[in-house]
Amino acid sequence: MKRYTLFIIVICLAVLSASAKTTFRTAELGRLAQVLALDTEALPEGYSYPTANGLRLTVHQTAQTVDHIGLCLFSEEMQREGKTPVFDFLERYFLQLKYPPQSMSMNSMIRDDQFKFITGTLESVGNLLPTDGFSYSYDKHRYQATWSRQDSTLLSVSFPVEYELISGENKIEAEDNLASDIRNTTVLIPTEKPIVRKEHYLTDDITNRLYLSDDKLVLSDRHPVESAANMMLNLQTAGDFQIQITQLSYGFKKTVFEVPLKQWVAFCQQHGCELYFGLENLSDNSEVEGVVMAVNTAENYNHVLTVRIPSEVIEARSGVIEARLYPYVPTHNVLNLFATYRKSNPKTFVSK
Repeated sequence: MKRYTLFIIVICLAVLSASAKTTFRTAELGRLAQVLALDTEALPEGYSYPTANGLRLTVHQTAQTVDHIGLCLFSEEMQREGKTPVFDFLERYFLQLKYPPQSMSMNSMIRDDQFKFITGTLESVGNLLPTDGFSYSYDKHRYQATWSRQDSTLLSVSFPVEYELISGENKIEAEDNLASDIRNTTVLIPTEKPIVRKEHYLTDDITNRLYLSDDKLVLSDRHPVESAANMMLNLQTAGDFQIQITQLSYGFKKTVFEVPLKQWVAFCQQHGCELYFGLENLSDNSEVEGVVMAVNTAENYNHVLTVRIPSEVIEARSGVIEARLYPYVPTHNVLNLFATYRKSNPKTFVSK
């Protein structure tokens, strides 16, 4: 009987394994895999470097979802240490130029995306070596990436600082992936002392300022505004809060999901966003209404989150915070979206 049961378990596992197919984060990645006849079933988790059509590729897969396919231009070590979307973009975009969508040509892609070859051409990419020097810079409007060898520039390109171009996701794909991206974020609480800064964004009232008392982040119903700022900006704030997010997406689509507040904060930080908090209103019963701006300068977008935090949630150090999320808003649209943002006088700050 035991042998029979074991046999059934093995058969079930085999069926489940066979039915688990590789998926793609975007339709374009699926197209590239098909054009290259990439054997996706043989791909391991993490980075791999298969060869297809005579090209050495970089492929990355997480939980059987392929989230990157491109020419192999950068080592895994560089990818880890650099922590920039530029690496993935350049690898994928050069591959796309070699295999553009059927309705487009390489020249029309370059024109529409405002991508420029400053020095060299697409053929120059095939001559790059792992030992070549690489550098990049950006000025909030455009990136410039350069490869050099023995003080001679081999290839130099520039492209706009735009999330959809750099990520390879259109707005609908990015919004559809967001909830699972947040849920899949691993929360790592820093052990070092919080760094107190006083930078602002858009107005003097939207800041990344933290509030400490006796070297601890304030969390008290006696100081609801300061507590709200600490909760929304820092992983080290005490408490166990949930945030119920109503995501407002393209085409008036609404998605509602709930995650731990710290998972939302960690997601923003791990995706290159600087967090800022602004007070919108403090009611007579000490309920805090505010706005959180998650600002990504590397890809030129903001996540805009409006929150409502009851005083009893702060007092209990647990409970649900209601929020509305406008994701992936281009930076130049943020001022228009929040043109009606009302300034509110700060209430009872802990420290000056």
